[in-house]
Amino acid sequence: MTAFLRFEILRSLRNVRFLVFIAGFPVLLYLIYAKQHGTSEGLTVAALLMVSMATWAGMGSAMFATGPQLARERQSGWMRQLRVSPISAPRWFGAKLAQGLLLIIPGFALLLALGFGYGHVHLAAARLGTFAAVLVLGLIPFCVLGLVIGLVFDGQTAQVAQMLTLILLAFLGGIFIPWNKLPHVMQDIGQVLPSYHLVQLGWNAAAGRALRVSDMLVLAAWVAGLGAIAIWRWRQESTTA
Repeated sequence: MTAFLRFEILRSLRNVRFLVFIAGFPVLLYLIYAKQHGTSEGLTVAALLMVSMATWAGMGSAMFATGPQLARERQSGWMRQLRVSPISAPRWFGAKLAQGLLLIIPGFALLLALGFGYGHVHLAAARLGTFAAVLVLGLIPFCVLGLVIGLVFDGQTAQVAQMLTLILLAFLGGIFIPWNKLPHVMQDIGQVLPSYHLVQLGWNAAAGRALRVSDMLVLAAWVAGLGAIAIWRWRQESTTA
């Protein structure tokens, strides 16, 4: 299992598109806007943006690691080979989940380095540790969402589906545009999305505020719902293979 997980991680790190997710877009936005003055959500602009971009990078990394790559594996026949291998379905799901969570580390470390160095962000160790824990655990729904995309779409459309989903989650969740500046209909939609609740937890953790249980419950509900869909699709493909 360890060898399989290491193989999957190294394969993702060799992919140029994946590197763009963790280094390109979020870093560019941070460099452009981090020097602005002011405060919001109890944080400076540089700290707020660091949390937002780390969340965005983590969402992209988690979904990419488990989404389009899985779709290509299904299309190439690699999934059929895995089904007859000694790797059981629970261990395979566990390895994919671990892969998605481990691959958020490079983007997270890069945004932290930019925040502390370029943005002059100052976070106490306790706040930084809480934020890191929130990000890792809060990104589990996005790992599972990537699995659903990879199990539903083929190799050609999974990449597009993932990108559109990621952009919609970011905009409606308030990561790119302040949530309260969106039209009321979009605010209502955003409040049920995992991206909204994850970035709220991240901002609260970085600002030293109490974490809301309601945010955690919504993320847990998304894990349960998406996990049920992923298991259903896996079993459906197993019976038709």
